[in-house]
Amino acid sequence: MSAIEMLRQYHEKTIYPDDVIMAILCKLKSTSIPKDPAIIHGTIFRLKQKDEFHELLNDFQFDNSGLVPFSELLDRVLFRLETSSILGTLNPKYEFYDLPEKRKEDLSNQVYNKFSTEKQRVISKLTEEFENMVVQ
Repeated sequence: MSAIEMLRQYHEKTIYPDDVIMAILCKLKSTSIPKDPAIIHGTIFRLKQKDEFHELLNDFQFDNSGLVPFSELLDRVLFRLETSSILGTLNPKYEFYDLPEKRKEDLSNQVYNKFSTEKQRVISKLTEEFENMVVQ
């Protein structure tokens, strides 16, 4: 097996913080969420406080010294998702991230299946709570 193939296999099995956020996004019922860092960071921060989600969100460290919790890692993940066009802002005022069904389906095929069945159940619950807190 070549080094490239070994690296590809490692990448396909390893779960990154980006994968956690993408797994949440791909299971949303809504096709848009507010493009407001305060809302997203605050929501992930609050969800991380819950024991059932702490393991999945453990990589996200938050600075609470400002008005709202802020995670450098979460900010970088959202930036990567924007620059890779996974999160789009087609609306005129750039107030919402657009998440078309086709994109969510592609994400699900690419990322969601990396997680064990138990973790998928936790992600489903996490997504439900995230959506209840973020989507009005």
